[in-house]
Formats: sequence, structure tokens, C-alpha cells
Amino acid sequence: MTVGKGIGWSLDPGDEIKRSDLHRRYGGAGQGGIEPSARTPNVFIFSDLRAGEAYGYKYDRWEAGVFHFTGDGQVGDQELRWGNRAIINHRKDGRALRVFRGARGVVTYVGEFDLAADPYYYAEATDRLGHNRRVIVFKLVPVGAVADEY
Repeated sequence: MTVGKGIGWSLDPGDEIKRSDLHRRYGGAGQGGIEPSARTPNVFIFSDLRAGEAYGYKYDRWEAGVFHFTGDGQVGDQELRWGNRAIINHRKDGRALRVFRGARGVVTYVGEFDLAADPYYYAEATDRLGHNRRVIVFKLVPVGAVADEY
């Protein structure tokens, strides 16, 4: 499923935008790694490899054309709730998954993604308090062109 540009989406892979401008234009909140929009059919995913590692988000990476993205939740085991549920239900809800590199200030649009046939797995990580926990790692595949893998 691709939502594409037919509903007002105007960013191309590689385009940079201030996160505040993105949310003003398309909805979603200004914080968090997974932000479903209440105004447009989009789920925004923000990945910052350097900043995220301090919070246990160490699994964000490209592998064999698939982007692995650590789910939502900074403390304790992650569950398929909140932003994680928005990713799992994106097709059923008619929403595009839009991945951005960076989390604050100016972010780069990577492209639109879909869940892989085997959509996620669990991994071990530490939370922001230093406790061991289980995280969800989503497997996202590009829908069309994407900015360079990072």
C-alpha cells in the first residue's frame, strides 16, 4: 500500500525539513520516535542512531535492504501499544509509514516504508535507567525510492 503524493504529501526522499514544520504541515507530535498523525494518514518514524543508543535504541540499522527500527518505549519491556501499535496497524488504518533520519531540529525524509512479511522480532537492550529489557525491532521495507541508507 502506498499513500504517495495524492493526498498532499510533498516531500521526496532526501528532502530536509524542520521537525516543527513537518508537524505543522502534516500533524503528529514534536517529540517521540513514532508519531501517528491525527490530521493526515501518516505514521512518522524518527531514527537518530547516535542519540537513540543512550535510550536502548541500538538496533536501528539497514541490513540487506531492510531497515530495522527499535520500537516505542524508553523504560521496561516494550509492548505492541501506542506508537508500536500504529506501525503494526498502519495498513489496516490506511496510513503510510514515513521514516526520517534525525529526531530534533532539521530531519531528513528517508522515504515511505511497509512492514516486512515477518514484521518484527524481540531483542535485549537496556532502558534509559540502565535496566535490562525486551525491545521490539520492526523490519521495514522501502516502498519506492528512498534516500541513501545510513
